[in-house]
Amino acid sequence: MPTKQPLELVGGSYQSVSRPISCQRTVNWIPRFSEQPSLSDSYLDDPSGLVTHGQCGTRPNRGATVMGSTAYFVNGNKLYSVSSGGSSIELGTVAGTKPVSFANNGTKLVICVPGAQSYVYDTALGTVVEITDPEFIVASSVVFIDGYFIFSAANGTLVFNSALNDPLSYDGLDVGTAEINPDPIVAVHVSHNELHILGTETIEIFQDVAAPVGFPFQRIPGASIQKGCYAPLSIVDFDNTYLFIGGGVNERVAIWKVTGSNSVEKISTDGIDLEIQKFTTGEIQQAYAYTWSEGGEFFAAFTINSSNIASRTFVYSAIASAYSKSQIWHERQTGVTDNSWRVRSIVNAYGKLLCGDTVDGRIGYLDPNTFQDYDAVRYRMRVCRPLFSSEIPLCTGQMELTMESGVGATSGQGSDPQMRMSYSDDGGRTWSSETARSYGEIGLYGNLSIWRRCGQIPRHRIYRFISTEPVKTVMIKLTSYIAIGSQ
Repeated sequence: MPTKQPLELVGGSYQSVSRPISCQRTVNWIPRFSEQPSLSDSYLDDPSGLVTHGQCGTRPNRGATVMGSTAYFVNGNKLYSVSSGGSSIELGTVAGTKPVSFANNGTKLVICVPGAQSYVYDTALGTVVEITDPEFIVASSVVFIDGYFIFSAANGTLVFNSALNDPLSYDGLDVGTAEINPDPIVAVHVSHNELHILGTETIEIFQDVAAPVGFPFQRIPGASIQKGCYAPLSIVDFDNTYLFIGGGVNERVAIWKVTGSNSVEKISTDGIDLEIQKFTTGEIQQAYAYTWSEGGEFFAAFTINSSNIASRTFVYSAIASAYSKSQIWHERQTGVTDNSWRVRSIVNAYGKLLCGDTVDGRIGYLDPNTFQDYDAVRYRMRVCRPLFSSEIPLCTGQMELTMESGVGATSGQGSDPQMRMSYSDDGGRTWSSETARSYGEIGLYGNLSIWRRCGQIPRHRIYRFISTEPVKTVMIKLTSYIAIGSQ
């Protein structure tokens, strides 16, 4: 006799190299785990959407930062300041099209274009000027620590510093090198007031020793990490440390979290690693990352773009990972086809999470009450864990999906929001036709989405749920009446 059983609904994106083992994907839903006894121990939450805050020219974003209390964006070849009301001021030229690296001391903002020019915006002068000191070396990244602007040279051989609080002045003797391994230097980063020099195979950690002549930092004995960075723009502060895309000698790419002065932890699953490794070395080197926090969760997003395969944005959830005791990832995309999320950068300013854009010059912000990216349809998809019972056939009757119902739109699209379900009995290679069920017109808070007579499962089955409605779409739990054997 069929018995009502819970089915595993919530999970991250985890696709195995063998699809029948697992082809789980979570796109534009956030896996969350309840911190107190609740209707469900876990659920899939709708992420915040994008709303326009202002406009900075017409060209895409190359990076953003906050200095003092002001947000700054490099869009196209211009630096802009953006106000709390959304107005922008063009401050000067930043040549090129490459993403940029920022550092500031509170009044002077340094903008490094990797492999090209570097610039300084001084709030006292209100102008952007190129660094033209003859002792300056073309750089790949910049940080600020203890009064110095520290750069990594674009040729990968050394690091160097500015004069104290003067990013326009340099001395040819103020240079340092990574000493343990001759691997090329990729970037510099500051963590816990220590200078981290990231190479392609190792990370070395330096401290300020106030040397009167030459480079003022010295390597800390024993402070080195046997992993290198493959993508300099993937280095981001997160969870009281930092993350990066990289690996060790003869290792394929993964995503790492620094856990000490000589240790790291891999936070990407083998499923995420396999997806990243589909990209070329050059595409991975151009990957970028950013972090943010909202709704009690801490996120780190990694985007890899390609002209050959679908671009992807993978998002790591720190709190969900801690509660589930596993690494929880989901994907973000803009539009209905596999693609990356259009956010290029995120900064916290004026009580908003302001976002630079990969498509045009608009500045957006994340709004929890908006359920699409500007005017683009939000495509949500959850491919669940395979349902099986020791390879014995199962017979499934009624399937019930509990959602946050009754939150439809007052009219038009979303007034009767629909959830579409399909299934696969061959490991996700082919799918059945979709059948849609309403999850509640506005005010119908007790609505239950029901699929009846779901049929026999020969060995194992994967369920897929899709919604493109412009309304709040939260999936809470999934149950089904199941009997073992053919009925």
